[in-house]
Amino acid sequence: MDRYIGLDAHASSCTAAALGPSGRKLQCQVLETNAKALIGFLQTIPKNRRLIFEEGTHSNWLYEVLAPHVQEIVVVAVRQSRGPKDDKSDALGLAESLRIGNVKVRVYKKQGEFAALSHLARAHGTLVTDTVRCQNRIKSLLRSRGIAASGKQVYSVKNRDRWLAKLPAQARGQADLLYCQYDALLELRKQAKKQMLSEARKHPVNVRDEETLPDLEPHGP
Repeated sequence: MDRYIGLDAHASSCTAAALGPSGRKLQCQVLETNAKALIGFLQTIPKNRRLIFEEGTHSNWLYEVLAPHVQEIVVVAVRQSRGPKDDKSDALGLAESLRIGNVKVRVYKKQGEFAALSHLARAHGTLVTDTVRCQNRIKSLLRSRGIAASGKQVYSVKNRDRWLAKLPAQARGQADLLYCQYDALLELRKQAKKQMLSEARKHPVNVRDEETLPDLEPHGP
C-alpha cells in the first residue's frame, strides 16, 4: 500500500506530512533539519513510501540521504506562491499532488558517480560569475569618476597603473582592492577549471576534446 509524504524543507526545520492512498492524513510533524530526524520520521511510516519535496538549497542533500529509505522520491520545481505561506499546508499539498498524479515538472537529482563533477562544475560557474561581477565593479568605479572604460584592457596588469592614475587619490584605494579581488578570482577560476576537467576525465562519457569546450572566460560589459 502506498503512502505519500510531502516535505517542506527549511534551514532549521522541515514540516513533513503523510497521506494514505485514499488521501487520509496519517501524520504531520515539524522536524529538525538533520538526517537522523528525517530518516527516523520516514521509518515510522509503513511501505511503500513515496516522498516529494521542492527544489531548493537542501534538495541535493535531501535526495542523497532520504532516497535509500523510500520507494520513490520526487523533486519538483518551486511552485508559485499563492497567499500567506503555511508550511503544513505546503507539505500536505505536495503529498496530495503526488497521490493524485498532479506533478507536472520534475527536477532530476540523482547524480551518483557524477556528484563530484557536478559540485566542481558549479564551483567553476560561480567563480566565472563572480569574476564578471568584479569586472563590472571596476568599470563602474571608473565611470563614476567620468572615465570612459571599455574593452578588456581595463583589467590587464600592464595597463593598470595608467587606469589608476586617472582616478583621484581618494578612489585609488578602492580600485586597488577591486583589482586584487579580480586577480584572486582569476587564479581561483583557473584552479576550478583544472579540477573540473580532471574529474571529467575519470568518466567514460567524457568524449569531448577539451579544446572544444565552450569559452567560459569572463567578459566584462
